[in-house]
Amino acid sequence: MSRLPASPSTPDAAPLAAPASGQSRRKALQAAGALALGAALPGLARAQSDWPRQSVRLVVPFPAGGGADLGARAVAVHLGNAFGKPVVVENRAGADGAVAALEVKRSAPDGHTLFFGTATSMSYVPSLKREPPYDPVADFTPISTFCIFTFYLMVAPTLPARTLAELVAHVKANPGKFAYATGNSTGILSMGQLARQNGLDMTHVPYKGEAQAAIDLIGGRVQMMFATPAVMPQLLKEKFRPVAVLLPRRTATMPEVPTMAEAGQPLVNISPWGGLFGPARLPADLVERISRDFNVVMRRADVAEQYEKLGLFPTPSTPQVMADVLRQQLAVWDRTMRELGIARE
Repeated sequence: MSRLPASPSTPDAAPLAAPASGQSRRKALQAAGALALGAALPGLARAQSDWPRQSVRLVVPFPAGGGADLGARAVAVHLGNAFGKPVVVENRAGADGAVAALEVKRSAPDGHTLFFGTATSMSYVPSLKREPPYDPVADFTPISTFCIFTFYLMVAPTLPARTLAELVAHVKANPGKFAYATGNSTGILSMGQLARQNGLDMTHVPYKGEAQAAIDLIGGRVQMMFATPAVMPQLLKEKFRPVAVLLPRRTATMPEVPTMAEAGQPLVNISPWGGLFGPARLPADLVERISRDFNVVMRRADVAEQYEKLGLFPTPSTPQVMADVLRQQLAVWDRTMRELGIARE
């Protein structure tokens, strides 16, 4: 556990915007999916025409049951049908996603190992470590942006706060009495921003995944956390209250919940993105094939509908777009961590 002192922070821009709701969301998804695929990254060798020769692993850096896991499983069957071989979701949790990233880094660049890289594994870890175990730019091949994750700030029913403003006031009036859980880097940085910008003295209790964090939230060990819709049903059942959503716009599933900006906290704005990657030196024609098939799958109406229920927003694009987002977000996350006083390990 760690205690966060108060200090100022500055705003960061999100690279991808979530659609508003309903028809506008579907149109936005179609527009994103209709982007023409640009020139793929150069490879050292041409892909074999018989790819895939075996099942394809889709490595997820978090435990089963979380948002990334459910998002991967929602498209695995469709991707398998498009590829012609099964796509098997493989959970490799640990070390903030570094375990999974290293597994992919060490894999052969033959298209049989793909990575659902997230902001945690591809931005947070490289910014946190003095000697990062991998280079997110040099050690991986970008294929497409994947999705944006929805995070709601959930508050325990034992607290009197009904709004974010009331929560801030209550915590500020009771320094050192409350704790928050995190199961990913988005939670760490977002709660850090909230605490420092408002002079809040809270205890941080980190977990390996949000499913584990939610268990202790329900058990009363902690009083708040940023949660994805993957754990929302059980939290809502236990009368936990969402006081804000970490998105540029409100969601269609919970339109009554204001954004962080609407709730008076515009500087709490970390972008929880996900992308599809392969190992470095993935052949150019294989990158193009995988990206093309991935875009087709992510444009499916049933995938969009399922993702909406999961609180995920599909953002299929091109290898170049993913490369640009990665470089931008590395700079944003590194700057935010320095502002929050998170020292390199």
